[in-house]
Amino acid sequence: MVCLVGVNPWKVFVDSASNATGVGAGIVIITPEGIKLEHSFRLGFRASNNEAEYEALLAGLKVVLDLGAKEVQIYSDSRVLVNQVQESFKAKDPQMVEYLRVVKQTMRYFSSVKVEQVARGQNRHADSLATLASSIANEVPRLIKVELVVEPSIIVKTGVSQVTIVGKC
Repeated sequence: MVCLVGVNPWKVFVDSASNATGVGAGIVIITPEGIKLEHSFRLGFRASNNEAEYEALLAGLKVVLDLGAKEVQIYSDSRVLVNQVQESFKAKDPQMVEYLRVVKQTMRYFSSVKVEQVARGQNRHADSLATLASSIANEVPRLIKVELVVEPSIIVKTGVSQVTIVGKC
């Protein structure tokens, strides 16, 4: 017998960034086992802040769907996005109506999806990934590896040096 009580959902933090160089989306996925997956997306088209937030949400949903997730918690610092998805706000702009329709359609592939608003401080990681993607000037795909440097690259010998005092004897 398999007991699924207490199964942790996948957590997905989404954010977007827009600047003079471009528009980007960032997602941070935390698997039920606690593994953190990070992804930056550069949008190859102009998008409003709200459109970019929806693109980030859709990217996150598509990635975890491809990874086999069934229960998902989405976290975003976008008040508009969260409230439209939760149906507290009505989407009026035709672009937002269509984004919301596609999000709702994608959410049907999961057994459970919760969308919550978080403070910007709780979403810094996704924000930094979105900013990275929006700031890249050229369209070259890249892999950015982040490594920990645990020790200085130089060795400074410490010890006792001979000291000569010049003066009165």
